[in-house]
Amino acid sequence: MDFFKKNKENLFDFVKEPSSPWTNRVVISAAGIIASGWTLDNKVFLFSSDGYSIYDPITGQREMRNYDDDNSAITKFSKDNLEFNIDELGQTIKIFGLRGGDGNHCTTDFWNLDSFTPSLGEQIIGIQNMKTRQNQTEYWKEFELISLINLEYTTLKFGFSPNEKHFGIFGSGGAEIFTRQ
Repeated sequence: MDFFKKNKENLFDFVKEPSSPWTNRVVISAAGIIASGWTLDNKVFLFSSDGYSIYDPITGQREMRNYDDDNSAITKFSKDNLEFNIDELGQTIKIFGLRGGDGNHCTTDFWNLDSFTPSLGEQIIGIQNMKTRQNQTEYWKEFELISLINLEYTTLKFGFSPNEKHFGIFGSGGAEIFTRQ
């Protein structure tokens, strides 16, 4: 038990703002998010029992809201829960979260996202550029561990946008989106 307590304290001591080029952060507050993802044009998709919304990843402004008064939006999930059909946009998108997959964790220019569990029920997300790896003795030291503003460090999903210019950390309380400068 002392081992886990020691590592938990160490990991949380290392959380910080991501460095360049990922310095633009947008916080999107939402409640009860069970699925998230990216539209084909790199907008943020959030789904809850109330319906779904689309947000601009740079400003955080909501661009679309579909209230699900009759609970019909649940039928827009594919059978395997990995895709969602947005009728208003004429798009079927890949999703992740409690319903869905796990997100894209690598870019074609070698940025990588990973999660670390300092103790049961806690999760920290980190980012690294695999080109600059230094082969640390502890895997987590290769990553910049990301401090969160609005989300709790538990049950997080994360992934890069289709154009790889944004990445998001998604939790039940919304999303924190980072954009390359």
